[in-house]
Amino acid sequence: MMNPNVELSVMEAVAQFFLYAMAAVFAENAVLFRALGVSRLIKLVNDPEVRTWQYCIPVIFVQLISAPLGWFAQNWIYPFFVRVLPIWFQPAALRPIIFVSCSLIAMGIVWCLTGFSKSKDAYREQLPAATFNCLVLGTLLIAANQNYTLLQSIAFGLGSGIGYLLAVLVVDEGRRRLRSKDVPGIFRGLPSSLIYIGILSLAIYGLLGSGNML
Repeated sequence: MMNPNVELSVMEAVAQFFLYAMAAVFAENAVLFRALGVSRLIKLVNDPEVRTWQYCIPVIFVQLISAPLGWFAQNWIYPFFVRVLPIWFQPAALRPIIFVSCSLIAMGIVWCLTGFSKSKDAYREQLPAATFNCLVLGTLLIAANQNYTLLQSIAFGLGSGIGYLLAVLVVDEGRRRLRSKDVPGIFRGLPSSLIYIGILSLAIYGLLGSGNML
């Protein structure tokens, strides 16, 4: 029989995971709150040859796998460089390189996992673009700067990937509605999409203010 204290700890961990994941999906959406991956999102919704799921599923898996790798790099590898490098060298300059390396490792793992899918060619075609989306690197840097625990980092990474998918679906639906003839011709296409994203971002900013939720 499980100890009540252990059971309570498990429930707290699950609640914390859910909280950080939901915050990354909605309150701190990578696109609408932090403007990460906007350029790629705009290109994605305007490209009829690329399906949303074919791009966003690799993004979610890369985010999920790179999150624990980024936590390990931040708490084990980065301190090692701080100890061994000379004083005049700024170790912080290595953090983007370390996190990009984590993304590459995650890309390799996802590449292997997609081999079990019937649509592996479609997923693998979009995997490099998904890996080098600034969303992935930005999420790792945010988790490191906020000193998230391993559980929080995984939840935040997963939530950021799902939040990106949500943002793509919302912007794509908005783009369809903005094709109306009531929209002036000069605003159709990219201008209307950027204004639409800006309004959504302002709505989230108005609800949360300038401080971070977590």
